[in-house]
Amino acid sequence: MRLLWTTLFLAVACNRIPPGAVPVGSLAVSEANLAGNPELGVAAEGARRELQRSVEATGKFVLRQEAPARIRLAVESARRVSLVSSAGPEVASVELTLELTSPAGPGEIEKMLSEGSGRVPTEAETSTDPEARLSAFRSAFRAALDDASRGLVWQVEARNKTDRELVQDLTAEDPRLRDYAIRALADRRNPAVVPQLLNRLSDENPVVALRAVGALVAIGDRRAVDPLIEMTRKTKPQVTVQILYALATLGGPTAEAYLYTLESGGPDDEVRRAATDALLELRRKTTEPTAHRGPTEPLPGGGGHP
Repeated sequence: MRLLWTTLFLAVACNRIPPGAVPVGSLAVSEANLAGNPELGVAAEGARRELQRSVEATGKFVLRQEAPARIRLAVESARRVSLVSSAGPEVASVELTLELTSPAGPGEIEKMLSEGSGRVPTEAETSTDPEARLSAFRSAFRAALDDASRGLVWQVEARNKTDRELVQDLTAEDPRLRDYAIRALADRRNPAVVPQLLNRLSDENPVVALRAVGALVAIGDRRAVDPLIEMTRKTKPQVTVQILYALATLGGPTAEAYLYTLESGGPDDEVRRAATDALLELRRKTTEPTAHRGPTEPLPGGGGHP
């Protein structure tokens, strides 16, 4: 009887989920992507073992068969490249993505996507051994997995951070931390963080800067209009187009006047066409009852996090 209770206790202890950990029910590998990158030299089952090693090593994810969450690996590229020039040192370069999916409610699925990269010298300049090259790719693959797993951890942690902690992350050295903080703040739609998000419009990383544009639109505070207009004067036409649609969503007389100016005298055909479309969208919204707000009043849904 004592042996039975000991066995049951150990079984329960093994299934216990550490505080803060995310239980994951399955790990999947895109075999099509793997087959499209033969230089990697890793079979699907081997890739899955490495994936398990990487996500468990974070301490944030634990495998539990009954858990609904799922992590899927897709190898985007595995190739040899030269870092400086065609005469530079050759490295094994691996780029991949990890997608975490989990139920978010009835009929809804929440997704988190994290990219990872790894580069390891192949030593091709000093060795012709093919095993050395394969070893370099395996090491680059592990580094990319660890990189992407770390990104997933940061995204999960961002969901549980306070607004104050997320604002601190807006100045983090790693652009992904800044990106994930902006995403979480956008979901909460708290107008109090608008000044900090405005600062990120000049982020050195263009992805982070555009993420800040989206967050400001999600919050719907018209304090963002003038800084966004200023941003269009420093960006490429392709980026300017996206900002013009953001201005149309925010609305207001300042945004409308600027779009009108670009529609008739923009420096680029693409920008003029986008200004025309954005202006039509803005004017369509002004006919709606909710469109009559003060210049700094948030758009509907712009309240803070409960």
